[in-house]
Amino acid sequence: MVRRRQLLASSTSLIAAGFAGCSGNTDDASNSTAQSTETRTKTGTETEAEETTASGPTPYTVHIEPNDPYTFEEVPETYGVVSGPMLDIGMALGIHPSATTGLERAPFKFYDLLDLEFDESQVVKLASDAESGYDKENFYTANADVWLIPRSTLSRFTNWDESDYQEIESQTGPFLGTPLRFAPTAAVSDDPNPYTLYDAFEKIATVFQRQKRFRAWRSLHDDLMSTIEEGLPPEDERPTVAAIWRGVRPDSGQFRVAPLHRLGNNTKSYYRVGLRDAFEGQYPDGPIGYEELLRADPDYIGAVGALTFSTHEQFVTNVVEPFENNENGQDLTAVQEGNVIRSSGQYMGPIVDMFSTEAVAKMVYPEEFGEWPGPVGELSEEEQLFDRQRVLDIINGDL
Repeated sequence: MVRRRQLLASSTSLIAAGFAGCSGNTDDASNSTAQSTETRTKTGTETEAEETTASGPTPYTVHIEPNDPYTFEEVPETYGVVSGPMLDIGMALGIHPSATTGLERAPFKFYDLLDLEFDESQVVKLASDAESGYDKENFYTANADVWLIPRSTLSRFTNWDESDYQEIESQTGPFLGTPLRFAPTAAVSDDPNPYTLYDAFEKIATVFQRQKRFRAWRSLHDDLMSTIEEGLPPEDERPTVAAIWRGVRPDSGQFRVAPLHRLGNNTKSYYRVGLRDAFEGQYPDGPIGYEELLRADPDYIGAVGALTFSTHEQFVTNVVEPFENNENGQDLTAVQEGNVIRSSGQYMGPIVDMFSTEAVAKMVYPEEFGEWPGPVGELSEEEQLFDRQRVLDIINGDL
């Protein structure tokens, strides 16, 4: 699918050419009619010029843990990411990435729903996929002004030492990425998050001097959460969930449970709609089987990430029906009650977060928030819990 519809305000600053990425999964996303390219570009550029001027002069210093503080002599225009929420944060600020790793599970379906461009032909591939094939030459080719990539992430897939990072930084931009996925618990001790999503979002907005966009996003986010929190039942009446990540394969009998935690970005959709963790205080160190899952017997089973990388039909075929047909799965309350649900996960930035929170709220509390239709993109305007046009306006700088 060609993604060249909604032109981002910063697109004129992108590199002229790159290596093609991978195509995304569209589910049942619908398209909308957009303004003319000329009008959108002019409006976004003028707004951004005003925003940068109002944010203060350079130089300015930003401290993003676990990195040392970094002083920018000028506002960066281009950035590189690995697969994860930093891509979505950049898009939420109206800045297209200039370099990425694998995009196989990128949240293109949500961008399509907003008529928001993601042009893979303008992206340099840093690696053959998200977990292998990294080559320093690709970093030099991309020549990004800043790398929103944690060094700890790269260290898992390369044998680079400090001199390699310094070499890349000396010829391109600094590494200022931060982990933004796992909660800091005993079960997930590698690379825990130092920030919540919006804490990290504010840091990145400061890097690009787009604080007005961030404040508009936070206001929209707070409005959605006020709507949801007003409709939640009392805490002692809220259901439990087992959030399962790294894919849910019922016939394998092996499941990895992700804890619910305010710093657990990949499970925040469940946490934010008031669900209680079925494994609270007893997080398994590794995969569990049906015996442990049946012992916890959650009210809901959540497939982390499946809202992004699966269509509704794929989710039913590969997750729901195998649970229903498995002799052990049939004994789970969540399966018997039809409470196997899905959320986004790995790419959970501000845009994805809005869609995923809305979806999970509807799946768990349909009487309060309305029924979830199944396929992404089938909610009528009256059934939506947040304003899609307002999201697009904020992205384009129409504040």
